[in-house]
Amino acid sequence: MQKTLPLASEAASASWRRRTRAGLTQTLRQFNLIARDPTLALGLLVAGAFIVTFVLYPLLRVIWQGFFDPATGALSLKYFAQFIDPYYRAYQWQVLRDTLTMGIFTATGSTLVGFIFAFTMVRCRPPFPRLLHVLALIPTISPPFAIAIAAILLFGRSGLITSNLLHISVGRGINDIYGMDGLVFVQSITFFSVAYLILRGMLERIDPALEEAAQSLGASRLHILRTVTLPLLIPGIAGSFLLLFVESLADLGNPLLIAGNTTVLSAEIFLAVNGQYDQQKGAALSLVLLIPTLVVFLVQRYWVSRRSYVAVTGKPTGGVLSLKEPFLRYPFLIATGLVVLLVLMLYVSILVGSFTKLWGIDYTPALVNYQAAFTRGLAAIMATTFLSAVATPVAVVAGMIIAYLVVRRAFAGREALDLGSNLGAAVPGTILGIGYIIAFIKPPVIVVALIFFSLAWFIASIAAPRSRLRWTVIAVATAPGTLLLWSLSGLPDGWWRLLMAGVFALATPLVAWLAGRARRNVALVPLGVSLYLLLSLYGPVATNSLAIAGRGISNTILSRMVINAASELEFFLLLPSGLLGFLILALAALVSGRVAAARRRWVAALLVGLALAVTFRGEPLALVGSPYIVVAAFAIRSLPASVRAGVAALQQIDPAIEEASTSLGADAQTTFRRVTLPLIVPALLAGLIFSFARHMTSLSAIIFLTTPKWPILTVWILSEVEQGGLSTAAAYSVILIAIVLAAIGLMYVWTSRSLRDRPDVDLTFGGG
Repeated sequence: MQKTLPLASEAASASWRRRTRAGLTQTLRQFNLIARDPTLALGLLVAGAFIVTFVLYPLLRVIWQGFFDPATGALSLKYFAQFIDPYYRAYQWQVLRDTLTMGIFTATGSTLVGFIFAFTMVRCRPPFPRLLHVLALIPTISPPFAIAIAAILLFGRSGLITSNLLHISVGRGINDIYGMDGLVFVQSITFFSVAYLILRGMLERIDPALEEAAQSLGASRLHILRTVTLPLLIPGIAGSFLLLFVESLADLGNPLLIAGNTTVLSAEIFLAVNGQYDQQKGAALSLVLLIPTLVVFLVQRYWVSRRSYVAVTGKPTGGVLSLKEPFLRYPFLIATGLVVLLVLMLYVSILVGSFTKLWGIDYTPALVNYQAAFTRGLAAIMATTFLSAVATPVAVVAGMIIAYLVVRRAFAGREALDLGSNLGAAVPGTILGIGYIIAFIKPPVIVVALIFFSLAWFIASIAAPRSRLRWTVIAVATAPGTLLLWSLSGLPDGWWRLLMAGVFALATPLVAWLAGRARRNVALVPLGVSLYLLLSLYGPVATNSLAIAGRGISNTILSRMVINAASELEFFLLLPSGLLGFLILALAALVSGRVAAARRRWVAALLVGLALAVTFRGEPLALVGSPYIVVAAFAIRSLPASVRAGVAALQQIDPAIEEASTSLGADAQTTFRRVTLPLIVPALLAGLIFSFARHMTSLSAIIFLTTPKWPILTVWILSEVEQGGLSTAAAYSVILIAIVLAAIGLMYVWTSRSLRDRPDVDLTFGGG
């Protein structure tokens, strides 16, 4: 018996080792298959680096900051200890209870309203369905606290309804719009559109044969609704509830405006950072908020993954069953009509309030609010629109690359890539904003080095087939690159750009000679970098002259537009050194494979060495105070929607179409550009629309990152409300909604023209 146990243990250990080796071998084979196509491998590297840099690293820094004092670096649990300290615990637990109460009631109310609206639209055949669909989506393209502004205008202490019509005077014992009930009300109306879209999609895809079978057996419509329809919608209802619970906890604008004496964690975090200037307290409270949001996010992913519990059989063969019984149909129609009237009343109040001289005191129609918006607020309008427009293609392209990798390629870490791409929206914006401040106020040298050497190793693997030769390429590149970096490190920025432009210009003919037949494509990399450095050296002179000329214009609006245009041009001319170095490496990876094998390693070593001298110049990726950190935050927050749209579109495309292109000799880049991309243009449009709207209306993460040079419109609206300028805030909100609607219209026109000859594509927004 004693001999048998060791033998069994050894056998189990040997079996575990065999399984481990087999798993590692399979993983290596998967990555080798991806590495055969440099474009695909580069896409995986870039997507992974993007998520690690702007999602995982900031979150890890927040976790670290919550446990360690930033001044001394010593372990400190003082803010966590307040939850058990007799002096603080009553308040801290009350804040946590109010936060969870807000999330539960908001998620319940939003899901209920969304279900009623979706059921009415799909089963009750309401009049004017397209108009109702558009009205239901208005909250998604307006500022997150627009409903709060409207509620204050109508039901506040000087509100049109409460004060002027009902003559209610607020006093002791009289409830008003401020507090938990008002907060839940405005959040429920703000977020119900999400539940509506989720549940409408599920209702349209339920196989009607199930309900027809119950009807043929004599079941009433109410019984069918209760025993067939609702059980089929349980995963969607649960997913909607969990998603809106996270959205409610992440909301910042509404709690700041309308919570009254109720305090929730998102507002407490904001006050800790912007009011008390205590980053550790903000980070510690962020961890407390992160726990329920991450738990709920993971549970929500679990529900979504259980597709077998939903009767989805593609397009229903029998059509959607209509509800004809008056005792059921009319209550749904009346409830939906009341919701529509409420939404219309709230948004009309914003529109009317924007043309009112001083809401609550002087209702005289006037344009003073728009005059103020287009004078002192013009910089915020232009900066927000510009940064949103820049971040939109970044989010959509990254989302489509990640979606393609997740759907079309099998490799170890695919689930981690998918999960990481969704964390940007799962994590509350306040946590992400604090993480960005902590992570990028100083150069994240470890992250920069990790990304640089990952890309350098990938380029070396293209240039050299054996591991020893790859290390040689890295060593040959690192030595002169480090020497060049060190020798130019003490120079002023202008001289550095001039000398580096000369170095890249001298490298151009050398790269062309080494590249041989492929010299035109390969030599464009150092030549292009040289021209860009020269442009970045002398371009600001032109932009400064433009700004000076703008200040001399007598027309205030035109003057501010010219000044802001100069800043927007500088955005492209003064890329941070880390981003520029990574761009050089990415271009080098794309062109290195076109060089003859005998000379490939020398070209790779030269380009990697030059990129090293650029990447580690100064303070790479110290982005706090720059517009690039705002673009990164925008892109990360809207990335999950782009990924999900891309995944849904790719799952509907037969892989055989792409395989046929590959079998004819096309690489992944050509196949994606000429075959896959035209087929997913509707998903691309959906990603563009949602991303731009999300960027324009974002607040919780951006409020920590805005600067006087790059003001954000939602932050200005919040500031106006806090200062009592409700009418001016309403004008800003109307302008923001108009910009988003104009952008959506332009995107539709562009896409409709590009797909004019494709009758199979439906571009109706949201399927309405």
